[in-house]
Amino acid sequence: MTTIRVTLAWASKESQGEIALELDSPATIQVAIDAARQLTPAITGSVDSAVAFGVWGKARPLEFALRDGDRVEIYRALQADPKDARRTNARRQSAKSKAG
Repeated sequence: MTTIRVTLAWASKESQGEIALELDSPATIQVAIDAARQLTPAITGSVDSAVAFGVWGKARPLEFALRDGDRVEIYRALQADPKDARRTNARRQSAKSKAG
């Protein structure tokens, strides 16, 4: 049986990290998550609150077949709307330049 090496990355309010996994092929995102949970309990909160999962920045279903070298990512909900954050920053910068 062949094995593949993948990396699983996560971030939450409590922790963030990356873990290298060696999995029997064929393997899916779900298999990688299950293997990571056995190695580090810190990932559990991220998995439970995940809004999506992906490989190399593209959202993929849990049944997605992984290849050697893939980077599995756990995506969480955004804390703030990026457009609103840019508008707020632009207003602050504008107020600073007018005051200075």
